[in-house]
Amino acid sequence: MKKIKELWAEFKKFISRGNVVDMAVGVIIASAFTAIVTAVTSGILMPLVNWAVTAATGGQGLEGLRTVLGTPAYTIDEVTGAEIIDWASTNYIDWGSLINAVVDFILIAVILFTILKVFVAIQKMANDANSVDAKKKRKLIRANMKDGMSISQATEKAEADIAAEKKAEEEKKAAEEAAASAKPTTEELLVQIRDLLAAQNNNSEK
Repeated sequence: MKKIKELWAEFKKFISRGNVVDMAVGVIIASAFTAIVTAVTSGILMPLVNWAVTAATGGQGLEGLRTVLGTPAYTIDEVTGAEIIDWASTNYIDWGSLINAVVDFILIAVILFTILKVFVAIQKMANDANSVDAKKKRKLIRANMKDGMSISQATEKAEADIAAEKKAEEEKKAAEEAAASAKPTTEELLVQIRDLLAAQNNNSEK
């Protein structure tokens, strides 16, 4: 029983980890967008590509973009009685399928890129909203509004106060760095100690 509880605790810890949840959400979103991508590709893009290819070549669209390797196999069309190529028994390169796959890839890449950009933007907005500066800004705005200021005036004053505070911190940091750089280095201190010891030795010898 104890072993089962330990396994269950480990399983709960594993499934509640952030990367596992993110991966599950990603898989679900990808599955949902697969149907959309398929519909857009087969229902909109590929008919346009077929129309453009047919208009340019006068052929049968993407299905006609084939390169036969060797001698083609022929069969009789049951409807017209004409001799046609038996593609099932013929070795050929299907350029139409390649174009279709490339279009699918580009479309999926564009959609995933858009989703990623939107997700990053939302995450950045959330981080900015929860940052120290944002919390300080909201606190200052509330304080300014209590003093009778409008929202725009309170916001403007809060931003000015935060900017002045940051500038003061930067000036203080620059002054501290300048003071630190003005301090003697370890080698200079050793040289000074050596000179003092030498002077003391000379005085004692006299």
